[in-house]
Amino acid sequence: MMGAAGAAAIAIVVGTLVLVAIYDRHRVELAAAGAGLVLVSGLVPLGALPPTGSSGQGGILQWNTLALLFGLFVVATLLSVLGFFRWAGSSIARRAHGRPVPMFLGLVGIAFALSALLDSIVVMLILAAVTLEACRALGRDPIPLVIAEISAANLGGAATLIGDPPNLILGTYFHLSFSDFLVHTGLPALAALGVAILLFSRGREDDPSTQVPRPPPAVPLARGPVLVTLSAFGVLLGVLAFQGPLGIPVWAVGLAMAALGMGLAGPRYLRLLLGKVDFRTLVFFLFLFLLVGSLETTGVIDSLAHAVQQVGPSNLLLTGTLLLWTFGLLSSVVNSVPLAAAAAPLIGRLSAATGLSASSLVYAVALGNDIGGNGTPIGASANLVGLGVARESGTPISWRTFVRRSFPIMLACLATANLVWWFVH
Repeated sequence: MMGAAGAAAIAIVVGTLVLVAIYDRHRVELAAAGAGLVLVSGLVPLGALPPTGSSGQGGILQWNTLALLFGLFVVATLLSVLGFFRWAGSSIARRAHGRPVPMFLGLVGIAFALSALLDSIVVMLILAAVTLEACRALGRDPIPLVIAEISAANLGGAATLIGDPPNLILGTYFHLSFSDFLVHTGLPALAALGVAILLFSRGREDDPSTQVPRPPPAVPLARGPVLVTLSAFGVLLGVLAFQGPLGIPVWAVGLAMAALGMGLAGPRYLRLLLGKVDFRTLVFFLFLFLLVGSLETTGVIDSLAHAVQQVGPSNLLLTGTLLLWTFGLLSSVVNSVPLAAAAAPLIGRLSAATGLSASSLVYAVALGNDIGGNGTPIGASANLVGLGVARESGTPISWRTFVRRSFPIMLACLATANLVWWFVH
């Protein structure tokens, strides 16, 4: 039983997350206050903070995840500074020649592909801006396309280990590789993308025969630096895929990515790069790990694992499906990062108690967490960023519009991913 300490931890965590949802602009300060409370009250002992060895594992702060996120943020920001995202989106809009179907497929496809390898926050920050500019030039309504891109970005994030922070949290906790995630979540995510494209494209009022009267202007690209960055990034992704057999800790790969990005930026771009890296999000994640760690140290996670075990004892498909849908629906209204941080020890306890494959349960939770974020505007960071860009450009997207278009499709994507997960496992 979790006792009074567990109840206090739940109260602090839930209270902090509610305040973060209401006052998102101050999420770092609020998370810091909540983390301070669990430390001062002794709910999280100081000895639980550092890792137990050079592997980066063992501490509730999940140093592997934080280091790898830092590296990914640096590389993604460098590509943004070099104009890669804006060039890619603009090129697709130009090559579509104003035809809505090719433009829709191109921009949605690139949102999925880029978010599988880079932070979806950065992807949507640039791609939403490109989409709004292109639609304005073509005289088209950008809202359906922006919502579809957000959905595709979250689906792309579900496809790989590094595509979304929740996957990183779960993957590094259980020592799963890039290739593990690519096979076990990539296929369900790709199938869900097909369903999303089909459903988002239904009822579109655009005339496919319409041509662009005035194509959007071409966007310049620093081709040399971009090619070098992408090539070096590809090499490090290969190292990440085999870091387990190679004996290289994940935090080392993350710091190597950060060093790569800053080295390639050089004196010309370094100050701009460091000014644009999202350090606030990294700090926010650190405080969230502290908050969720209190649920682990006070026995709340053990109690939840026992409850889930009673519903689906020793049945992988039933338990995995329960977790997929539970975390999928929760992530529509609760940010997926704290959910993933809480799910990691929960899966560990559940696997130890039932003998079920921990990795299979990880993939189910990751799919539910990432796809479920498409349900509402606050379900994922990519949603907030994409809608924020639209609002600032004078094209606000209301809660009602987003939920009406996206929530039913999110349910269909969850069902599709669930079916493919069954097949894979």
